[in-house]
Amino acid sequence: MLRKVQNDDAEGYINIVNLTEVHYTLLRLNPKIAEEKQRNLRLFGLKIISIEDNGLWREAAKIKCAHTLSLADAFAVATAKNFKSKLVAGRDKDFNSLGVELLRIR
Repeated sequence: MLRKVQNDDAEGYINIVNLTEVHYTLLRLNPKIAEEKQRNLRLFGLKIISIEDNGLWREAAKIKCAHTLSLADAFAVATAKNFKSKLVAGRDKDFNSLGVELLRIR
């Protein structure tokens, strides 16, 4: 999917909360890899979505309230809904029945 974004065959979005999640997960393993990967995501052309008073955080709060997702996952779902895009997700069942189209990986 990242290759499609990089080749301008698709648009890709990641909100700042989920970018933070990727970064801190990798930071625990290796700070250099964490920096490299976040830089790569930006270079691939992913649009970094900030969390402002734009309704995104309210939508994430509604999703979190209604489902047993982590807060970061609720932001991912809210971002997909906001941009009417597919949510790239793993196989966990937490993302079922959330009103977004899923692209499953793993």
